[in-house]
Amino acid sequence: MNEIIDTHEKYSQLKKQHFFENTLFSFQWWILVTITVVLWMIWAVMVDKKRLNIILLVGLITSLLALIMDDIGISLNLWTYPSQLTYFVSRLYPVDVAIIPVFYMLLYQYFRAWKSYLVVLTLLSLFAIFVSEPIFSELDIYTLLRWKYWYSFPIYILMGIFVKGLVDKIERKCT
Repeated sequence: MNEIIDTHEKYSQLKKQHFFENTLFSFQWWILVTITVVLWMIWAVMVDKKRLNIILLVGLITSLLALIMDDIGISLNLWTYPSQLTYFVSRLYPVDVAIIPVFYMLLYQYFRAWKSYLVVLTLLSLFAIFVSEPIFSELDIYTLLRWKYWYSFPIYILMGIFVKGLVDKIERKCT
């Protein structure tokens, strides 16, 4: 166990050094800050205030699922994030607590019928794997280690189906 603790300490120091020397205030760092702030501002303007609780539930569940999936992927050394907002986390919070929840909340808000929801969910998932993830890779924000972009596609789809099914059921019971 001592070897694990020593290795983790060394890793933490290297990560901190990398953050302060290469990431903080870099182009990538500003992109992450901007994405996080702008997406939440857009959401605040667009959200249906009458359905705020149920829409926030969608955001909470998708964010929790994204955080869990990120932990699994990082722990299994499937991907890593060379650029982050802070040095003391391993996850890419702008994706897990901004991009994913905001898009799923707006999707849930605007596409209530299953058919239209699934069509738009599929289009957004395709956009994520063919446009967003490759751009984040090119910008040195996201690095694939033992993962392919298209592996994310079924995860995005299943997450959207699970969340809509669960939240619809909760909404029906509460009304």
